[in-house]
Amino acid sequence: MSRKKRYYKVLIFTDPKYGSYIISKFINYIMKNGKKTIAQKIFYFSINVIVLKIKKNPLFLIKKILFNIQPLFELKKKKIGGAFYQIPIKINLKRSLMFSMKWIIKNSKSRNENGFKNKLIGELLDSYFEISNSIKQKNDLNKLVEQNKAYSNFRI
Repeated sequence: MSRKKRYYKVLIFTDPKYGSYIISKFINYIMKNGKKTIAQKIFYFSINVIVLKIKKNPLFLIKKILFNIQPLFELKKKKIGGAFYQIPIKINLKRSLMFSMKWIIKNSKSRNENGFKNKLIGELLDSYFEISNSIKQKNDLNKLVEQNKAYSNFRI
């Protein structure tokens, strides 16, 4: 009999305003030190500003932004014959959403605007128009995947 603890998936509830699982995940990634209400205020404020500028449905906007940034492949390292190779692997939808959300938050923190709200607004707008640092990061990953396509037959 196995003595390993069982892993139970944590249920994530939909967000209160739009009823979307994706938005609640995004808010959870923004959250620091368990302060969810502050993360919600930041996210909803930035979404409202973007909706006023673009005049489209907020759920459509978030899905379009995340779809623009989603990577299709991931590189994993494997040691073969004393050398490390980066092997491209297809990733599923949940993992690609995780990458896109984390890239947006990381690249918005490195922007030069004042306050995280303004930084997030700028990054989301740039991601909608496909000129952000997150899009650049996705394209760099795609270039690396193309370069390492020869190693895709190795198993991980």
